[in-house]
Amino acid sequence: MKQEEKLYSQTELANKAGVSKGTLSKWISKNDVSPETIKGNKKLYKETIIEKYKQGKKINNTEKKKSFSTVEYLKKEIEQQRLEIEYLKKKLDKKDDQIAAYAGKFAKLADQAQQLNLADKPQLIQNNKNDVVSSKNKERKQETSRVSMTTKRRSWFSRLFKDDIE
Repeated sequence: MKQEEKLYSQTELANKAGVSKGTLSKWISKNDVSPETIKGNKKLYKETIIEKYKQGKKINNTEKKKSFSTVEYLKKEIEQQRLEIEYLKKKLDKKDDQIAAYAGKFAKLADQAQQLNLADKPQLIQNNKNDVVSSKNKERKQETSRVSMTTKRRSWFSRLFKDDIE
């Protein structure tokens, strides 16, 4: 023969589970638990509902523990920011190394350019001397032309007034 399981009302189940009838009722409707039988206005359930309720509450409690508080969230954010800062510092160090390498190459190129400049300098000095001489000649020519113009002016001017005076 089969052993008959005893059926309980919501109030009796709530007392056994140690919760209020309203809490158990909300849990039953939330989890769509259907009663085994209905006698009059009473819905009767198996005792296994208590175990299911307790298991459901354990899961909810672990989920609540897993949920973050504001402090835990901020701690995680700080840790992520710290990791990002470390990453950026490493990246910055690499860039500094690259800049130092390019600076070395630039210094080498500058030395080569200076050496080439010094190698071409005798020709430049000769060209500069020729330019200086030619510029001095031009200045002398301009100066003599100014002098001759001023003398012509004086002579013209003086002739003009000499004629008037005399």
